[in-house]
Amino acid sequence: MLRAPALSGWPDPRRYGAVVTLGSDRSVHASPDPWIAEEVRFLRAAHDAGVPVLGLCFGGQALAAALGATVARAPCVEIGWIELEVPSGGPVEPGPWFTWHEDAFTLPAGATELGRSAAGLQGFRRGSSTGLQFHPEVDAAIIGRWVQDGGRALADEGVDAASLLERTARLAPAAERRAMALFDALLRP
Repeated sequence: MLRAPALSGWPDPRRYGAVVTLGSDRSVHASPDPWIAEEVRFLRAAHDAGVPVLGLCFGGQALAAALGATVARAPCVEIGWIELEVPSGGPVEPGPWFTWHEDAFTLPAGATELGRSAAGLQGFRRGSSTGLQFHPEVDAAIIGRWVQDGGRALADEGVDAASLLERTARLAPAAERRAMALFDALLRP
């Protein structure tokens, strides 16, 4: 019988049909918050138990760390709509996709690359676990709130908020359709 490692305060991941872990303003590699290491252990236990895991942005970084990859400061902050180079026939379409991150992950051993941008790796799949650096889950309303709350970060990176919102209004509807196709593809065995 497979025994999950003891996870203080975290449920047994085998109780779930899937686990989805989302973004955070914290850093997998640099934040001292104890819950981060606990989340990484939980994701490893879920993966080891065969529970499908989907990690998005910070969640993708935490999953990468759980699978033994390196998470570190990215060579450049990436905020906005990006095009991806993707393998032919893979679940991810080229884009554009929305991204907002300053950290990045390397490819876990045994994983398949799902895409990359000029800034680096944007996704991987290992078994039934998938880590994405970009945000397929967002819509125009979510991005609008992020822009409102993250105005200083945008200014610090030289990102024009009005231009970003205008691009979002144009690009988000098609991105939402691509996201639904991506989620459907990830659910197929």
